[in-house]
Amino acid sequence: MTAPRTITSDDLSLLPPVEDDAALVAELMGLPADAGRPAEIVRAWREHWEEHGYGTWIISGPAGRAVGFVGLRAHTDFIRVTIRVVDGEGGDELASRALRLVVAYALEWLPELPLRLRVAPEDVGTRFVAESAGMEHAPDLDHVSGEDEWLVLELPWVRVTDRIPARAREAMLRMWVRVNDAGGAVGFLPGASEDEVAAVLDGYAERLERGSATLVALNSPGGDLLGFGFVARPSGATVAHTANLERIMTDPDRRGTNHGALLMAGLHRAARDAGVEVATLDYRGGTGLGEFYTRYGYTEVGRVPGAVRVGPDDDRDGVIMARSL
Repeated sequence: MTAPRTITSDDLSLLPPVEDDAALVAELMGLPADAGRPAEIVRAWREHWEEHGYGTWIISGPAGRAVGFVGLRAHTDFIRVTIRVVDGEGGDELASRALRLVVAYALEWLPELPLRLRVAPEDVGTRFVAESAGMEHAPDLDHVSGEDEWLVLELPWVRVTDRIPARAREAMLRMWVRVNDAGGAVGFLPGASEDEVAAVLDGYAERLERGSATLVALNSPGGDLLGFGFVARPSGATVAHTANLERIMTDPDRRGTNHGALLMAGLHRAARDAGVEVATLDYRGGTGLGEFYTRYGYTEVGRVPGAVRVGPDDDRDGVIMARSL
């Protein structure tokens, strides 16, 4: 499957630019509609798309009106992110929604280069938008250009591996226990001990060594674990093109920062790179996870009533979802 050129979610659409989008650029720049510079900018955007297969998306809001843009520009060792919306058209909330979609798209489909956005120290609004999309301040990248001071934010990165190093095991174990204690449906009853979780985690380590599973971890720019999941491959030639995504979890202390979307993007990329064409997953009913996974293209394909017993008189349905990659 090739990367889609458009990105959609609910009432928001992100589209590659066309010549007529020069009017939007003129509005954003405060220039007359017939000024030459906006047309030059749109032409450069279209050329970037032709060369790289990605670039700047025009944000189409709920009423179908073009209200801003999110841009990705290729550099030698990173991809630069820019974003701007028209005043009075939803502001930070609309920009945040658009940026969340684009950075997850980038993590799934684009070259494995750091995504970076630079912002002036006083531009609190743009920094908020970037952080709500999952980007984090990377102080080592801050710099001065001419007379301007810039802070740099960077997107988390994904590590795909067939082993669990000792330090990573401890971080994963701590996160798994915390997610379970916070009410996450990650395979255990409430209050499961660290030893119980460790036994299952070590079982996954054995599966990694056998080659029947792959670990996908989401890490902050500084290397902190933000989330993880496993791509589990079945045995048998007739199902070799499929995989099940298992134990998907993110840091419960960092909710609301787009990490779930970024981890799903990383899992899809890893599965697709391994030749997977159909991905499945399952979840415990009554958790609201069905709505979450539907946003990433999954459809319910099976349900076993009462298959999961989480407590006395508390039986939940076991739900299976699937999507093509």
